[in-house]
Amino acid sequence: MDIIKEKFTLEDNLIGLFYKAQNSKEYQAKLLKTRLTFPLIWTALVIVLFIVNDTISWFGIVLLILSILWFFFYPIRYKRLHIKHYRKYLENKKKELGDSYTEEDIFYLNQTDFKIYSDGVELSIPISRIEKLVELNTHLILFIKAGGLIAFNKTSDNYDKFDDYFKSINIPIEQDLNWSM
Repeated sequence: MDIIKEKFTLEDNLIGLFYKAQNSKEYQAKLLKTRLTFPLIWTALVIVLFIVNDTISWFGIVLLILSILWFFFYPIRYKRLHIKHYRKYLENKKKELGDSYTEEDIFYLNQTDFKIYSDGVELSIPISRIEKLVELNTHLILFIKAGGLIAFNKTSDNYDKFDDYFKSINIPIEQDLNWSM
């Protein structure tokens, strides 16, 4: 059994939450819907204006330009809104927990379960309850079947121990090394 002390930052948790959200069907569907809805409405309005006036007005040209800009730049805005939302959520959660919030946890790693000890609370996760491990360019994200996740920073001194452990317990490992926040 390996015993490892690991520090976590709000940024580590933010990366884990945002990665999970960005790869969800709901996120993708809402992004696509909003990305297409406004440009289609504005383009339809330009077509109606063209039919009524038999010429494209400056207002129609402005709407077409806005439609194109919206289509290409809205995903960037949508991403920023979600990052801001998750950052605020994590900061509120930290305030809510107050003194019971710790940035350093102790991990007990063995072949049957994965234990986390944090400020008097122990959480045991059986290996069978681990869904998968995703390797990003900066983090390892451990997904738990109950819906939770833990994000480990690759710059940590303990990265090699965690990486070896996760590979030894035969959980599905995915790589998404080109993902960035």
